[in-house]
Amino acid sequence: MKFAELKKKLTQGAEACYLLSGDDPFVISSAVKTFEQLCSLPEMNVTHLNAPTASDIVAAASVFPIMSPTRVVVVENFEKDARELKSYLSNPCEGSIIVIVSEAVTKNLSDISKLMTIVDCSRMDESVLTAYIARECGAAKVGITTQAAHLLIESCNRYMTRISVELKKLIAYKADGGVIESDDVENLVTADLEYKVFDLGDSIAAKNGPKAMAMLEEMLSGNVAAVFGMIYSHFRKLLYVSVTDEADVKKYLNISDYPYKKLKTQARQYTPVKLKKICDELHKADADYKAGLITDKLAITTFAMHLINEGK
Repeated sequence: MKFAELKKKLTQGAEACYLLSGDDPFVISSAVKTFEQLCSLPEMNVTHLNAPTASDIVAAASVFPIMSPTRVVVVENFEKDARELKSYLSNPCEGSIIVIVSEAVTKNLSDISKLMTIVDCSRMDESVLTAYIARECGAAKVGITTQAAHLLIESCNRYMTRISVELKKLIAYKADGGVIESDDVENLVTADLEYKVFDLGDSIAAKNGPKAMAMLEEMLSGNVAAVFGMIYSHFRKLLYVSVTDEADVKKYLNISDYPYKKLKTQARQYTPVKLKKICDELHKADADYKAGLITDKLAITTFAMHLINEGK
């Protein structure tokens, strides 16, 4: 189930074991709090375990709740054999809920995946994030334009962790009851590197040399190797999206509808043959850099300039 469905589902009754899986720490933390709020006297009925054995989890879950209908056991970094937990889940303790936090279904969890309810805590859709921004701004009596909200979401790459922090900054900036505009977001919010790479791809496709070079100069002032890796990865994703069925590419890249649609839109600016050629060029640049024939910074800049000037 999606995180947004969790509260409603829990009102209909809780299962014995849940797996919180996804890439947004804020959403995962919110899901954990949702479970903890099911307990009366949480200081006595909520247990947090880090890197436990299956025996540790079973022992914690086998303790009956104290003056509460529910006991919650939150588990992180569970990497041990899960067979004893599997046996417990065939006849779980009434009132106990095990909540396992794991970015993905690891090998040890795959054996008990059918006995768990998986909660998708990935980055949420823009409609959900827009509603969150509107609520926060409304509570602070600060306005925000639709364009500014969209830019904030994009700049933070849909991570609630960053959106919540950056939104507080913007609200404080407009504490006199003003309206948050797109210019405010551009001036006060540092865009996520993944978003910058996507924006760079648009600038290159549009043959907008000045904008692309300005973006590269800013990006390369940081971790150059990370920038190169993300550009290489981005164009590989565009290639996969352009030649692979939607369901297969979502599973292979482990992405949801929203990022898939963004990638698909940008991929249409190139032919599959062109994307294959770009990936080959990036592969060669990577090999030349690793062989010491060129610096990583020069490799990226030369690649971008070649694409921009090609066909002019």
